Amino acid sequence: MSLPVVENDLKAHLREHYVDSDWRLALKAIMDAEGDADIALSAVNALAEAAFCRTSLKIRIPAHPQQVHQEMYTLLNLALNRL
Repeated sequence: MSLPVVENDLKAHLREHYVDSDWRLALKAIMDAEGDADIALSAVNALAEAAFCRTSLKIRIPAHPQQVHQEMYTLLNLALNRL
């Protein structure tokens, strides 16, 4: 799956809540893994851990129906399986 496809899918799911700068490091980490799912997951987990440790981090998650959550989960699984 190419970077433009992933970005477009994220934009379609998150709509007006998509902020490119929020996703740039995670997308770069995945693309830099060059198809190695273990490296991609390790990089994303490192980003998640770093974000968790930042006390100034503000998480804004809009309320969405369960169906949207399931679609996002399915989309992320498909992307990881294609690596």
